[in-house]
Amino acid sequence: MTPPAAGPAAEPDDAPAPSPAAPRKRGRPRNLEPSAEYRQRLENIVTVAAEVFTAQGYESGSLDDVAAALGLRKASLYYYVKKKSDLLRLVFDRAITTALEQVEALGHIEDPKDRLSALIRHQAHLVVRDPSLFAVFFDHRAGLTDEAMADIEPNERRYVRHFVSAVGAAMDAGHIAKADPRTVAHAVLGMTSWSYKWFDPARDSADGFAEACVALVFPPIRT
Repeated sequence: MTPPAAGPAAEPDDAPAPSPAAPRKRGRPRNLEPSAEYRQRLENIVTVAAEVFTAQGYESGSLDDVAAALGLRKASLYYYVKKKSDLLRLVFDRAITTALEQVEALGHIEDPKDRLSALIRHQAHLVVRDPSLFAVFFDHRAGLTDEAMADIEPNERRYVRHFVSAVGAAMDAGHIAKADPRTVAHAVLGMTSWSYKWFDPARDSADGFAEACVALVFPPIRT
């Protein structure tokens, strides 16, 4: 999924949306890729939107609230997103894209126990590292349009398949008891995802939480 059509660079905070450029007649074609400045500003907008939607709820939070939190005029925010549903879609896209990129980077691990352990640690750290992003992802799905849902769901299913495959391989290798791999995979995902409700970085350890989740799936051998 790509971000909304971009201008040549990020606009100043108080600048209105630019007028459409006149057609180019000759010369090199204009670069249609978003600038680095545009991408960085959009990333910041998505981060703040996730925080606003988590604090106020998607229904109550508005583009005005997001713009105010960013120190932008609403007209300037329209340069990046046209409506609130577009912003929610970008929050969901970041969550699943980030998660999928990271989990696929672990696919090279051959040992079944090591691979499933790595996936569990990945999921545990993923959520506690960005709780607002995943609070929106888990709690505000009803706000997505049908079109946005159609874009998100294939990647979400792909993500879950990595866990189903790793659980099945661990079962086949005798590391965990035989059961339905899909059921166990969703149990693992639930265990490692619920932390956005309770995790307090001032009190709780991300590494400690991740290792506790691994130990629940692979209990240490008692001697």
